[in-house]
Amino acid sequence: MLINRDGVDPSAAAWAAAAAQGHVGRARRLARDPQARASREKVLAVPRRLTGVGACFDAASALIAAAEGEAVATVSDVDARERSELETALGAGGTGRGAAAAGRGIAGAVKELERRQKSRATRAQRDALDRALVDLAGFYRDVLVHKLAAPVAPVHVDSVEVVEQAAARWTPEGALRRLEAVLACREAIELNVKPRIAVEAMMLVLWRG
Repeated sequence: MLINRDGVDPSAAAWAAAAAQGHVGRARRLARDPQARASREKVLAVPRRLTGVGACFDAASALIAAAEGEAVATVSDVDARERSELETALGAGGTGRGAAAAGRGIAGAVKELERRQKSRATRAQRDALDRALVDLAGFYRDVLVHKLAAPVAPVHVDSVEVVEQAAARWTPEGALRRLEAVLACREAIELNVKPRIAVEAMMLVLWRG
């Protein structure tokens, strides 16, 4: 699909499809967007950064900040366009009789728009964080698969060496606990646990194993 519709190189398309774990939109972004690939690389570097309690909290902060930055980049242009269109439609900047009343109406409408935009930004941030957690879960899945010598292809085909290094240090049970910690973090966030709290708790489990 990526090759036919987007003109992506076949090898890049195959890599993106594997890394996206079946999510077409995610595969398209990875194949076409250097920033998306850079974000993924930072996520996959997390396991190597967890050298102590302080490093766990630093990694959690970095993951949250990256999700916030990605969310802002996703919604900022749409937010600005919506506000401009709303103000234009309601006659912002008008003068003369009725302008004051119109201004009050505009203020109320803008406030409601800002409320909706804030909700959308929160959802965008959680979606960005969830994509990062899916990538991280794929890494621990690959480690577990390697430890068990299971005859299945890795998710992160470009991280095989790092996976092998991790597999040499961890038991299968340790790899499974780490995978379960990532999945539990995703579930906790869906249940409206504060993302920072959920991610910090996850990082501590990933470090301790």
